[in-house]
Amino acid sequence: MGHELDVYWPERRFAVELDTFETHGNRASFEGDRARDLALALAGIETIRVSELQFRREPNAIAANIATLLARRPLDPGAAA
Repeated sequence: MGHELDVYWPERRFAVELDTFETHGNRASFEGDRARDLALALAGIETIRVSELQFRREPNAIAANIATLLARRPLDPGAAA
């Protein structure tokens, strides 16, 4: 697939992307992100996006939400441990 992800849990097929306006604030990045999200979804990888501002303002809430989402994802028996 060839996508670089900010954080990825292969055993849960779950990824988190941290979006900053500086790196995602143009048309090419916006369109590329949508294409990558679709490719990941088709591969069975759930991806959530967190803005830099959300992460700075609510780190504990973001961490709790990620933990909840991870717990809901089934283990991938084919993932390397």
